Amino acid sequence: MLSSTSIATQFGGERETEQPITLRAGHKGAAESAEIESAIDAAYRHVYGNGHVMDHERSVSLEAELRDGRLTIREFIRGLAKSDFYRKNFYSCCSPQRTIELDFKHLLGRPPHDQGEVSASIQIQASQGHDALVDSLIDSEEYNKAFGDHGVPFMRSWQSQPGSAQSAFNRTAAVSLGYAFSDKAIGTGSRLGSQLASGRAGRIALPTSAEVQWMRVSSSWRGNQPPKWATRFATVFVVAGVIEVSRLVVTVAYSALSS
Repeated sequence: MLSSTSIATQFGGERETEQPITLRAGHKGAAESAEIESAIDAAYRHVYGNGHVMDHERSVSLEAELRDGRLTIREFIRGLAKSDFYRKNFYSCCSPQRTIELDFKHLLGRPPHDQGEVSASIQIQASQGHDALVDSLIDSEEYNKAFGDHGVPFMRSWQSQPGSAQSAFNRTAAVSLGYAFSDKAIGTGSRLGSQLASGRAGRIALPTSAEVQWMRVSSSWRGNQPPKWATRFATVFVVAGVIEVSRLVVTVAYSALSS
C-alpha cells in the first residue's frame, strides 16, 4: 500500500516535510541575509501558490522592510496576501469558494475543514472585504500556534495535525494536484465544492507525472510483497516465455543449418 508520505511525495509534499523556515526574532543586517532571502523565497512560493513572479510583480518595499527588521514574517505574509498580485490572481478572477480555498491554503497551510468554515469566511469577505478576511486568518489563534510572528507558512495538512480530520489529507491533494502546478494554472473554480457540501473526502487522483509503481498500489499486498497467486502467475509467465524463446532459437538455428 502507498503510505500517506509516499502519496504526498508525488504531489511535491516532500518540500513540506522539511524543516519549516523560521527567522530569529530581531533579525537585521547582513549577518542573517541568507536566512532572510530563503524566507522571502519560501513566502512568495507558498502565498503565491507556486506561481512564477516577475521582478516587477515583487513587493519590493515589503522585502526591504523585512530585511532591515521593520517587519516580521507574519506582517510580510499579510502584505503579500493583500497585494495587487494576490488580488488579481486569487480574488478578482476566482469564484468566492475558490478564493476561500486558496486563502486557507496560502495562509493557514490547509484546506477548509467543512462547508461551514467556507460560508463563514465568504460572509466576512462579502461584508468587510478581502483584506478583512486575510486579517481574520493571520490574526487567528491557529496561525499564531502554527507559525507565530517569524515562521513562513507551509502546507501542514500533508501530515496529521491536532483537530484535523483524515479528509484534510485528501483535500490537500485535491487543491495541490502536483508539484509542477501553480494555483493560477489549476483554475478559478472550486476544487472542493462537492466534497465540502457532502462532508466526504474524495478519492486521491495521483498527478500524471507521479512515478508510482503499480505493484505498490495494490490493496491486497502487504509489506510491499505480492500475494502468492501473483507470484505463481509471474513464475508461469516467465517459464512460458523462456520455453517460447528457446523454441524460436532452435527453429531458426535448424532452418539455418538446413539451408
